[in-house]
Amino acid sequence: MKFLKEIYRILKQIFYLPRYLTNLLFGTFYYDNFLAKSKIKNSGNLPLNKKVVIFLIFPDYGLTKSHLRTLRYFIRNNFTPLVVSNLPLSKEDKDLLLKNCWTLIERKNYGYDFGGYRDGVLFLSEKIRDLDKLILINDSTWFPIINNNSFTDFIDNSSLDFIGATSHYGFKRQRLPSKKTGLLKPQFNFNNKNFHYASYALSFSKKILKDENFLKFWKNLRLSGTKNLVVRRGEIGLTQYIIKNKKYSHGSLINSEELDDILKKLSKDTLLKISRETIIEKTSLKKFKEKFTKNADSFSKDELIAFILIQVSNQIIVFSLIKFLIEDLRFPFLKKMLFKLNKSSAEDTYKIIKGLDIDIFDEINSEIKTNEDLSRFLSTN
Repeated sequence: MKFLKEIYRILKQIFYLPRYLTNLLFGTFYYDNFLAKSKIKNSGNLPLNKKVVIFLIFPDYGLTKSHLRTLRYFIRNNFTPLVVSNLPLSKEDKDLLLKNCWTLIERKNYGYDFGGYRDGVLFLSEKIRDLDKLILINDSTWFPIINNNSFTDFIDNSSLDFIGATSHYGFKRQRLPSKKTGLLKPQFNFNNKNFHYASYALSFSKKILKDENFLKFWKNLRLSGTKNLVVRRGEIGLTQYIIKNKKYSHGSLINSEELDDILKKLSKDTLLKISRETIIEKTSLKKFKEKFTKNADSFSKDELIAFILIQVSNQIIVFSLIKFLIEDLRFPFLKKMLFKLNKSSAEDTYKIIKGLDIDIFDEINSEIKTNEDLSRFLSTN
């Protein structure tokens, strides 16, 4: 069976090779010289100030209350929204957005989130060096899911130049252990090959915005219609650009480097609870969790922490530890993808939203009911 899977993988790569090479070599040229001509720019009702948020949306089921919640959160916190839509908008939706933004750009959905971010950044090119802060955020999460959260305060008060909400792949992946003696804590390292700050929420300081190389990064960014290329060039590429430029500091709202220390302060009962409430997508990781959870009561605190960190190292933290992040660390983001992974993930995430403030729950629940992609694993809403 493994042999057949490998043959299928190779044949698939050969089949898609021409498209891959076209994306690799000509994606940005194709977009800038053809697709970009259809962009529509609209002036909104709000004035531009020194702090801007580029809010990228993909309203495949129309504009939602959660889109407006996000915009109004940033407006309250003195960020001027520049909205970029990767889908055409109805007149009603467009009118609502224009009341809550400085500029609205409608574009072809090419390059995923980084294609939209790029259009927003380049639109700001003549003004960007005068800004104090710039945030990039997209609607792959519901945000904010916690009232009076500290996200913009963290950005405004931090001395960091580049900030993410979370980071991915800072823990070195290791083979899943088969025995309790193999429960060893993975080490965190910013220099891991694929380490990056997640693109659903990123922030840049004035120091970065004044650097002409920042604009060059976006102008030269090679766009693609292939998701993994966008991640490699966009999320990973941008993070590595910042890290390799030694004059910039960087970090995240949830600092995975400190996760070990955060967990050490918790009781064994709490660690047991966290280890059982992780949300898992991958089959191999599910089997690992199921096997070790049976005897988790006998684990020491260090073994429990290792058990949790191994799961985080093999799956992004906003999947695996999302219940802990929201309920214990007041993390204000919830990935919509959690409702699309599998039935158990959707049901566990639904329990999480039931614990949110009633107005936020009603908002998200209503969106789930009207969106087939979000509701397909849920029998009742």
